[in-house]
Amino acid sequence: MAKNPPQLLSVVTPVFNGAEWIGETIESVLAQEGVAIEHIVLDDGSTDATSKVLARFAGRIRHERHANMGESRTVNRGVALASHALVAVVNADDPVLPGWAAAMTEAMAGDAGLAAAYPDWRRIDAEGRTLAVVRTVEFSLEVAFGQHYCIPGPGAVLRPAMLAGEPVRDPARGTSADFDLWLRLALRGPIRRVPRVLATWRQHAGGTSSAGRSRAMAEDKIGTARAFLARPDLPPDIRRMAGQGLSAAYLNAAMLGLRARGVPAWRYAIASFWHCPRWPPGVVRQQRRSLPHLLYAATQPLSAALHRATSPLLPRRLRHAAMLAERFGVADA
Repeated sequence: MAKNPPQLLSVVTPVFNGAEWIGETIESVLAQEGVAIEHIVLDDGSTDATSKVLARFAGRIRHERHANMGESRTVNRGVALASHALVAVVNADDPVLPGWAAAMTEAMAGDAGLAAAYPDWRRIDAEGRTLAVVRTVEFSLEVAFGQHYCIPGPGAVLRPAMLAGEPVRDPARGTSADFDLWLRLALRGPIRRVPRVLATWRQHAGGTSSAGRSRAMAEDKIGTARAFLARPDLPPDIRRMAGQGLSAAYLNAAMLGLRARGVPAWRYAIASFWHCPRWPPGVVRQQRRSLPHLLYAATQPLSAALHRATSPLLPRRLRHAAMLAERFGVADA
């Protein structure tokens, strides 16, 4: 009996000054079995030793370099170069785990109308040690938009053609471009969870969530919610959630004040209550609106200084670094 041909998958990896981890990530993709993978690695104008690392994989990956134009535009360029209908965007510092490609392409192949699938994942440190295992939840557009909750994480696979010409990453959405993608894609087809730990997300000082851009990140969250509400193709049930969605976006913007000064947390917190004074029940635990957290964010930097000073007296889970790691995946503000 003839064997079924292997599934086809294009993997796009944007990299900028990622010499420290890009080799490990490429090796993790090349080690996948049972799937014919095209790995497109795009160097976004790196100034470190990234090009030397990529040279080691000549003939095994498709590597191109261009002048720096940002992660979103680099991802879009990679997707445009992809030869296959299924595409995964794998960050340069986030290696995938054994069995990832086979499990994800199998999930997508089983339903031609599926827009995307995503796995559970591990949060790892700079040395690759597991810090936490993240069990995601089943996708719901109502939960994603209404709670400003980016449910899919690393390791997701999608069908870009279902975006009907829209870019995979919208550069106008800045640091929220990934969340914006899942909101838009959910309008085109179902998104499904694969309940297996198959990917990683690396917590380190140079990562996007650790790069000290809290004010810009806050504005990106609010802008993404407003841009989504401006779409003419929103289902009526989602449009009726406008107040809740904006409230959640302002809440998440305010919460960035937990980690850095310069975020107008008071203004964002007031806007959250203005758009939706009372939230419905059933909010995912980590997305709940907490008045103590909002007060903490609004009184930065004094609150953080006091928290750091008293942390040695607190249980480990309540210490400053532990709280930031849980909420943002960063070690300190």
